[in-house]
Amino acid sequence: MNAVVAKLRELESPSASIRLAGLVDRLELKEGYAEEHTAAVSGLALAIATELNLGADERRCVELGALLHDVGKLSIPDRVLTKPGPLNELEWAAMRRHAALGERLLEHILDQPDVLAIVRSHHERWDGDGYPDGKRGEGIPLAARIVAVADAFQAMIEPRPYRSPRTRESALEEIASQSGRQFDPACVVALRAVV
Repeated sequence: MNAVVAKLRELESPSASIRLAGLVDRLELKEGYAEEHTAAVSGLALAIATELNLGADERRCVELGALLHDVGKLSIPDRVLTKPGPLNELEWAAMRRHAALGERLLEHILDQPDVLAIVRSHHERWDGDGYPDGKRGEGIPLAARIVAVADAFQAMIEPRPYRSPRTRESALEEIASQSGRQFDPACVVALRAVV
C-alpha cells in the first residue's frame, strides 16, 4: 500500500477512502509520478498551514485537498498529460479543465465542500488570471491558496518529461517573483519559512 492511500485511510471514512484511493491509484498508473508528487504537495501544504496557524480541522482539510488536488487529470487524454514537449493551445485548454473535473469526480464521494473547493480552486491566481473561475485574492479559499503554492514549488523541483528540475532556491525565487500576482503573499512567506 502506498503512502498516499495510507494517508487517505487516516483522513477519510473507510468506504470513501477506498474509492478515493482507487482514483489516486489510477492517476499514478496514468501519470507515473503522481504518488510522489501528491505526497510531497500534501506534506508541504500541511507544513504551510501549520506555519499560518490554521486549526486542526483546517489543516486536515488542506492535507486531504492536497492529496486529491489532481484527480481531475484522470479525464485528460494521455497524449496531453504525458506529452514530452510544450503543450499547444488546445492541449492547454484540455489541461485547464482538470480542476473543475476533479471537483466533479469527487463530489459523489466526498461530502466536504471545503475539500472540493481546494480541488476546484488550486489553479486560481491571486491576480484573478487563474482557472477555472477567475477568482482573485481572498475570494480564493485560503486552503486552495496554500495548495497552489505547495503544488507549484513541488512541480518546479521535480523532473518532468519536458524539463529538468530546478534547485530549491531557484524555485523559491520564482515563486517569490510571483508573490502578489500568482500567489498569496502570506503563503509565499510561509513557504519560505518551512522549506
